[in-house]
Amino acid sequence: MDTPETVLQKIIQMQESNGYSDQQMADRIGCSRPLYQRTRTSKIPMGGTFLKGAMKLLETPAMEGRKSVASRKTRETNINLELNLDGTGNYAINTGIKMFDHLLAQVVRHGLIDIKLDANGDDIHHIVEDVAIVLGRAFNQALGEKRGIVRMANVSVPMDETLVNIAVDISGRGYAVLNMNFSNNDMTGFPADLVRHFLETFAIEARINLHASIVYGTNDHHKAEALFKALGRALDAAMKVDPRIAGELPSTKAFLES
Repeated sequence: MDTPETVLQKIIQMQESNGYSDQQMADRIGCSRPLYQRTRTSKIPMGGTFLKGAMKLLETPAMEGRKSVASRKTRETNINLELNLDGTGNYAINTGIKMFDHLLAQVVRHGLIDIKLDANGDDIHHIVEDVAIVLGRAFNQALGEKRGIVRMANVSVPMDETLVNIAVDISGRGYAVLNMNFSNNDMTGFPADLVRHFLETFAIEARINLHASIVYGTNDHHKAEALFKALGRALDAAMKVDPRIAGELPSTKAFLES
């Protein structure tokens, strides 16, 4: 059995090799960031809660390698994607649609996901739809068996005059309920309806329940950007691994659709 000193060394190595922040490690262990920092730097001895959470983390395969590679090539589009769910918000996104790149970057940055995405196609609608398909499938694939995840999350995000809410359940069942009113004002040529279409398609392919609402707002750009930020935050919260149930499925049925 590893000593507390060995466990701490392995935790530090995990953080360094994966580029995790102190907050990400604290979330995974189940403690506060200050407590993690003080323990990591040996300013305080390792407590029982930290040791238990750290050992579960080291024993949980799902915490390593939640990555996937996906592609889709049709007569209309060519999509190539690399995804790391346990990232730091790094991205290289090129869809040829500047507004869409901007919105996708919000999901990645606020969801602390790493992504490399290259997409091109014959029509803006086809590109947005097929990126949603590929991203959703890659997300579901990267999650694997979903053991130990929190599973559900609810996030509200403001942006100036706008407030949105997104709730997700990584249930294995794709379903979307979208309550979004747009004013059809300018989003640099990006049709507002494609926001709805992206979210709906992503939810189905990722096999998650997604409920999104624009509570209020005026500017369509703010509405769309807040929705994508909220999606990132909600996914990040829902796919976190809770060390208290590491290795278990978060369901009374002990079963989630894959």
